[in-house]
Amino acid sequence: MKTIQKLPKLPVFRSERDHKYYCEKSNKWLKFSTTQVCNELDEKAKENIEHTRHIWQPRGETVHYCLEQKMLGSDDIDMGDYQEWVIPLFDLELFTHFEPMGVEYMMSNPAKDVGGQLDLIGYDTKAKKVRLIDLKTKGDTKWDFKKRTGWKEPYRTDKQLGCYIEMLDINCGIRPDICNTIWAYKGKCVMNEDQPVERCEEAWVEAWEKFEAKQEVF
Repeated sequence: MKTIQKLPKLPVFRSERDHKYYCEKSNKWLKFSTTQVCNELDEKAKENIEHTRHIWQPRGETVHYCLEQKMLGSDDIDMGDYQEWVIPLFDLELFTHFEPMGVEYMMSNPAKDVGGQLDLIGYDTKAKKVRLIDLKTKGDTKWDFKKRTGWKEPYRTDKQLGCYIEMLDINCGIRPDICNTIWAYKGKCVMNEDQPVERCEEAWVEAWEKFEAKQEVF
């Protein structure tokens, strides 16, 4: 039977006030976050997101917290007002054969001055693969579920996962076998098709090059 190694706690923490990461090993605040680098939204889209922050932020924080507690083995989890998101998430078939290695795991890439926090990584005992997983929450299913065409993934998370792949290599010397994104909706939860590690890495390289070029301009 494969021995599952838990990821070691790293000397990285985040300020919740301004979402900046601090790397104790480098003794400095990191300039950027994974979200900053991967965010390619225009100003109008950013305004719309800020306008609805009071809706999506508490939902996302609560659902992520609940998954973290489940992965840590807690039996007493306060789901707050978001049971309809959390219960379908907990019922995913994946979690009947999944051994967590790290959850809400903070890492850094000092060379790029980037900090980030992956949602979940663990060993799928059925597929015999290490899965790196990102969790997203959505408020409404009507835009993503169509009677004729079925479910359509809202957007790609490849570059974000690619950033975590690079950080896992730098900080822990490990490489996942496959990546996935779990989409938690009200009353429904979907795990997407496998995202190849190589595709995620390529997406991250492209995202970083674009972001770095913008920094040089300014």
